[in-house]
Amino acid sequence: MKLRYTIGLVGLALAGAIIGGCSANGSIGSTNPPVGQPSGGGPKQVAYKQIELLSRPAVKEAFEMFEDHDKTNRSEPYNDPVLQGQIESFAAAFRDQTTAQTLQAVLYPNVMKADLSQNTTTASYLGYETGGATGSKFGGRGLNDDIIDISLGALFGNTLSALGLIPDDHKEVPCLTTDNVAYDKSNTTTFPYVQAPL
Repeated sequence: MKLRYTIGLVGLALAGAIIGGCSANGSIGSTNPPVGQPSGGGPKQVAYKQIELLSRPAVKEAFEMFEDHDKTNRSEPYNDPVLQGQIESFAAAFRDQTTAQTLQAVLYPNVMKADLSQNTTTASYLGYETGGATGSKFGGRGLNDDIIDISLGALFGNTLSALGLIPDDHKEVPCLTTDNVAYDKSNTTTFPYVQAPL
C-alpha cells in the first residue's frame, strides 16, 4: 500500500511539474522572466532554471535519501555524485557488489538514452544501456513498457542475471519486484496513443 501511495504521489508530482513548469512564454521549467531580446525582433531568450530531474521513474525514489532530492534535482545529470553513490550503496546493502555496481552503471546518469541509428519503432526501456537485452538496442521508452516493474525487477529481482549481464547473486526479494499495478496496454494508433484515464 505504501509503495502504491508513493508511486501515486510521484505521478502526481511529475504531472504538476510538467503542467506547472510551462510558463506563458512557452518555456518549460523556467520561472525566470526573459533576460533580453535579440536585435532584429527575434524570439526572446529565456533564462533556464532546472526545478526537477526525473528521467527514469523510481530511480531517485528507490535509491536516494529524500533529503538529497532537491540537491540532485538541481544537478547536471552527468555530474551528480550523490545519486551515483547512493545507487550503489543502497543496492550493496542487500545485493552483492557486482549487482550493485552493475545497477549503478545501468541507471546512472539519470537520463533517458536512445540510439537513433537503431530501429526507432522498437523502443525498449534500458535497451541502450543493456545492449538490447531488454528488447531492442534503441532504448528510450515504449508505451507498453512497465517502467516501475522493470526497475523493481532490476533492483530486487533477477532481471540483470536473467538478461545475462551478471551472474545471479541469489539475493532476490521477489515480493518487491512489482508494484502490483496492472497496465492493460490498450493503446491506440492515433495521438495521444494512450487510452483515456480510468
